[in-house]
Amino acid sequence: MATILVTGIGGPAGRSVAHLLLARGHRVVGVDMQPANMPGITCHTVPAALDPMFLPALEKLAQSVQPDLVIPTVSEELPILAAIGDVWNFGRVAVGNYLAVALCNDKFHTCLHLASQGVALPRFDLPSRLDEAETVGARLGWPCLGKPRVGRGGRGVRLYQPEDWPPPESLEDRMIIQEFVPGQEYAPNLHLGRNGATIVVLEKTSLRDGVVGNAVAVRRVEAPDVAAVALEACRALGLRGVADVDVRRRADGTPVVLEVNARFGANVGQAPEVLDALLNETGLA
Repeated sequence: MATILVTGIGGPAGRSVAHLLLARGHRVVGVDMQPANMPGITCHTVPAALDPMFLPALEKLAQSVQPDLVIPTVSEELPILAAIGDVWNFGRVAVGNYLAVALCNDKFHTCLHLASQGVALPRFDLPSRLDEAETVGARLGWPCLGKPRVGRGGRGVRLYQPEDWPPPESLEDRMIIQEFVPGQEYAPNLHLGRNGATIVVLEKTSLRDGVVGNAVAVRRVEAPDVAAVALEACRALGLRGVADVDVRRRADGTPVVLEVNARFGANVGQAPEVLDALLNETGLA
């Protein structure tokens, strides 16, 4: 039995990972910025990831708990934990290398890099270069999707039509604007390790906000082309470890990558092989 510290224990990904770990007989210690109560798990509160006291608080807890592995599930924490690298002395951290994590953390930088590597993407741009509705229509088409460059959980995502495109003065380059791809959406869950990749494709059968938003229901499917483009994107970013990729099909069926998250996805409970691959690589299976 290993002791594994899971961050974001109150969120969907944290809960899913914790339940899988408990089922495998491991001791789970959880942290979150909000109080959490989960059977079989000791939960602690820590400051938000961007609070200067986040890392000292996490280190103090880890020093007490002595985890064999730390699994972060909160996007904002990933660049912080990736940056400390070998300085962290309290158990291995399941996080990719800093450059790859930083690229994934900013969706515009993700798209720029993937585009330079020839990975299939929706058309995209920054709001400052799309000040008029006519420009948006010509470059991206209607409707189009706006979302924060740094964000998670579908927060701040909006589908724009020409009539509700905001005035230029309200646009900020903290957002990325993407072509809206109308086809089926997927969430490939991956682990990229020393001995190859483990990939499980989940089809999003229901979205929180209708045509956009978090998945409220998924199912496992065989979709080799979706798996292939998700793996291509992760390798183009130089990502190792776990990843949760959002993919949609164009009207002609071609899959394109919407974004890459360098962490476990909310629905990893339906892709347990991905966690098992991580545990195998860390010697904790």
